[in-house]
Amino acid sequence: MPTEIDLLRSLDPEPPTPSTVDITRAITAGRKRRVRRGVGYAGVAAVTTLVVAGVAVAVGQHGAGPKRTTAVAASPSHSGAPAKGDYTIPGTKDWVPPAAIPPSSCTIEKLPVPDGVAMAIVVGGDPTGSWFVGRSYPKGGYQAVIWHAGAATKVMLPGDLEEDLVDVNAKGEAVGWSYLPTKTGDSVSVPFAYTGGKIVQLKGVTSGSANAINGAGAIVGVAGDHAVAWPSAHAAPILLPVPAGTKSSAASDIDEDGTVVGSLDLKVPYVWFADGTHRALPLPMINGKPAASARVMSIRNGWATGVADATAASLQSRAGGGKVSPVRWNVRTGEVQSDTRGWDDMVDAVNAQGWATGIINGRATYVAGGNKIVLPEVANHQAGTLSTIANTISDDGKVIAGQSDDASDTIRAVVWHCQ
Repeated sequence: MPTEIDLLRSLDPEPPTPSTVDITRAITAGRKRRVRRGVGYAGVAAVTTLVVAGVAVAVGQHGAGPKRTTAVAASPSHSGAPAKGDYTIPGTKDWVPPAAIPPSSCTIEKLPVPDGVAMAIVVGGDPTGSWFVGRSYPKGGYQAVIWHAGAATKVMLPGDLEEDLVDVNAKGEAVGWSYLPTKTGDSVSVPFAYTGGKIVQLKGVTSGSANAINGAGAIVGVAGDHAVAWPSAHAAPILLPVPAGTKSSAASDIDEDGTVVGSLDLKVPYVWFADGTHRALPLPMINGKPAASARVMSIRNGWATGVADATAASLQSRAGGGKVSPVRWNVRTGEVQSDTRGWDDMVDAVNAQGWATGIINGRATYVAGGNKIVLPEVANHQAGTLSTIANTISDDGKVIAGQSDDASDTIRAVVWHCQ
């Protein structure tokens, strides 16, 4: 598979172990972050690729870690393997976003972490702001974590090297991935769900990832190099249809009504509607000219967000520091527009109101209606170091969560309360 070098704008030397990359936020990768999609990226001795959340991302390998392999498609002969053809994606058809007043200020609070581990990140949250998911960094490994009602709980996904929970709904049902060993001694990413207090390995996928879950419990992600949906955590998967000639596809997010968004061949923004129809989304104009390519990363209340490349040359040049342009689509009408709210590169999180977080002038910023709020940090850091990143917003706009470095440059899982 091709590598999404355009989003890998820098690598950092921490942490020395385990190897790598925070795959769950790989679609914002390339920012200078000490450990995470922030988080970030560790120093790399060798590089392979793994498709996650609509992009292929470089995965570092340290000598002490097992060899990483690129994801391979589930075999059609495998029992319960993804099926092609017509599909229906569950959604909440009568869902209406809550009324909300744009906040004007926010306060920050560190979240508890199991076993007293300091380093942790929040990757995703539910629309009510009640549940958060992510992972901690205990010595020698990664640990999936779910937060609720002020408490943090370890989710013991199989595998012992890399794991993460990346999304959760208002029922506390979460999805993510973990690396499992193969018979050849390698290891591959395998999709998991956490529902009813139990861990479920999603059916029909020998390698891949679960990237998002909606309120109805429908899950989307990647099976090898193909976009896939699971109608529920216990259902057989469905290969989402793509145009002839497509080499790779990935589903990155799912809306409450069952609409799925993702990308084809790392360059074509795409939408799959719950009724079985599907189509490419239009490319935006950049500097008066059509963009060369774009990728969709998230959707909420019919508005999809992503990034676009001005030219094919810029796609290749971003390994050396090139820039993407933030974009949003109204998937119901097909309207596309450049996001003009001043982001340095792209949106990190968006809610049902269209309010969003991202980096503006090197600072984590929340844009809610006409209000632009620079989010407080755990400790003061120089602008542009990207020490603070907000990865999820509740639909009422009052709760944000993510990460912020403390005075020792340790990444802390945090929540902001806004009013």
